[in-house]
Amino acid sequence: MAPNQLFAKKSLQALLGEMAGEHRLRRVLGPVSLALLGVGAIIGTGIFVLAGLAARNYAGPGLVVSFIVAGAACAFAALCYAEFAAMAPVAGSAYTYAYVSLGELVAWIIGWDLVLEYAMGSATVANGWSNYFLNFLALFKDKGGKALVTIPLWLSMDPFSAATAHTDYLTSGALVVAQARAVPFVGDKPEQFTLPLAKESGIHRVGKVTVDFTPASEAEVGRIHGSAATASLDRVRRSLESNLEYDPHTPPSAKLAELRAEDHSGYLAYEHTPLRLGPLRLSINFFAVAITTVITTILVIGIRESAGFNAIMVLIKLAAVLFVIVAGIGHIDTTNWTPFMPYGWKGVLGAAGVIFFAYIGFDAVSTQAEEARNPRTDVPIGIMSSLAICTLLYIAVAAVLTGMVPYPQIPLNAPVSGAFELCGLKTAAVAITIGALTGITSVLLVMLLSQPRVLLAMARDGLLPPSFFAVVHPRFRTPHRATIITGVFCALASALFPLEALGHMVSIGTLFAFVVVCTSVWLMRYINPEADRPFRTPLVHVVAPLGVLLCLIMMYSLGRANWIRLFVWLAIGLVIYFSYSRHHSKLGKELRGEISTHGISPAGMPAE
Repeated sequence: MAPNQLFAKKSLQALLGEMAGEHRLRRVLGPVSLALLGVGAIIGTGIFVLAGLAARNYAGPGLVVSFIVAGAACAFAALCYAEFAAMAPVAGSAYTYAYVSLGELVAWIIGWDLVLEYAMGSATVANGWSNYFLNFLALFKDKGGKALVTIPLWLSMDPFSAATAHTDYLTSGALVVAQARAVPFVGDKPEQFTLPLAKESGIHRVGKVTVDFTPASEAEVGRIHGSAATASLDRVRRSLESNLEYDPHTPPSAKLAELRAEDHSGYLAYEHTPLRLGPLRLSINFFAVAITTVITTILVIGIRESAGFNAIMVLIKLAAVLFVIVAGIGHIDTTNWTPFMPYGWKGVLGAAGVIFFAYIGFDAVSTQAEEARNPRTDVPIGIMSSLAICTLLYIAVAAVLTGMVPYPQIPLNAPVSGAFELCGLKTAAVAITIGALTGITSVLLVMLLSQPRVLLAMARDGLLPPSFFAVVHPRFRTPHRATIITGVFCALASALFPLEALGHMVSIGTLFAFVVVCTSVWLMRYINPEADRPFRTPLVHVVAPLGVLLCLIMMYSLGRANWIRLFVWLAIGLVIYFSYSRHHSKLGKELRGEISTHGISPAGMPAE
């Protein structure tokens, strides 16, 4: 390997030259199509899938602020993306930008990170789509209240969620509440209440609930679960305490039974699955696999057809989002917004990190730069307009959602339609579920559309096998092989892993990519100041550092476990780079040719 290969940079001229020849993608997308692709990727997952998780476990009503923080960080990153996409309108997104400004090793790291961002992002969205589809089927019942369509539970959830629900179901059944105490929700009175409160008390909300279980029942949980008992006890206790804050009139034992009932489906899925490997019992999210297969097939057919399909879905889901805002305003109870940030700024920033990946639609627009008719203007327009539209709608929906239902009661799997159903608006819930399914489908389409184009760019440079990843279908002009392998990976991940774990991995990967893009644009102003910039990031010396800072803050808020996952993923990528990519890199071969001929590299470094 040439000694300076790790830091060798690709020239803009070489990038632009790649757009000629038989392997170039078809230029068919205008500014409206690109903006709709961005909207298609942004609106959906964050509000329709992860809003419940972010509100219940992190921000509470402060979810509104979380979307503002995430949107601000995205605005800074989007301005940087727009400049780079106009300068180098080829496939590859942040990977391509890093190759030009920071060198091959950093480019590989970012390319590998984008695999995490888009492939795991697709899996997260497919998982969320499955939850909404099952919720949609459950809305239709006969006169006796029985579901008209029943799905085997072991086909409806991943094995980790089923195992956790199974454990907590047994825990809830064994526990006996000794006592539950709370303090006044408002005021500084030192008195404590013993729950439940009489309805005549006039108190409808309490704070700082603490629940104690009998020692004998906790010992029984230890006997049942062994080393897993402590974690399960903590989960059940936290859930019970949060729910009692909003329902102090229900006896704690009855509330515990309600929470146990919520885990019943997971318990049954774990118990009844026929997929068993020794002591392991595996359930599978079948509908996540099904929707991934359908979308992958559509994407193989062609980008023009995919863009048209996406445009129809975007219009439907925009109508659904506007319906949520208009129909929900009249059911807002402003007391649900108090306290506004129950978990403080740490919770707000943590929620921003969780829902952050839902904003990567504008990033997806940049991956389609090579297919834009006039990329120098159309791509920046598509990026900025899609981000602006979606950020405003996200903030409005978050305010409505947390105002309609107390945040501990917001459903996790289908939060928006579930909130309307809790308010007795079943017909509205059906309409919203249809809109959510459509919206999430468009997100999945755009994310599965983006990943193969990153792989295509890396294969063109020799960092991945070009005979597989750089092949463009002779008729459809799509990277069909890369699309198919992406679909297979997404289907497996969405079928086997829980929503929360997938979402966290995508968020930290996305934030890392945004840090690199902001840094790259900043450096390029010094490295190549004379380059043609059809779009220039305004106040780049302020915008780029702020983008880096906000992204790093949100990465920190995601916690140690997610940093460990990121480093493990990047370590796997480095193994692939040093064992394959560095030996097959086209730029590395050019450098080695220079050294062989002249005894010195173009950068002036001595030969090995």
